[in-house]
Amino acid sequence: MTMKLSISVPDDVAAYLQSQDNVSAAVTEAVRRVLPEVRRSRQRDAAQAYGEYLRRRTPQQVESDRLLIESSNDIALRDSQW
Repeated sequence: MTMKLSISVPDDVAAYLQSQDNVSAAVTEAVRRVLPEVRRSRQRDAAQAYGEYLRRRTPQQVESDRLLIESSNDIALRDSQW
């Protein structure tokens, strides 16, 4: 699926785009080069927020989570043979 957009760009960018045979392809290629960095930035922000959440947890919350994980593992491994 494609979508038609109308954008305003600085003069130097407009001159470059006008020199291209396929402006859509040139813009798409440029934006796709930026997308991985945007995704990494969101992931870094999410990791930072999660780290801050973990640091704020009380010892009781940590212990409660540990017990829940151990209980879940016991249930999941019941009757498993190693």
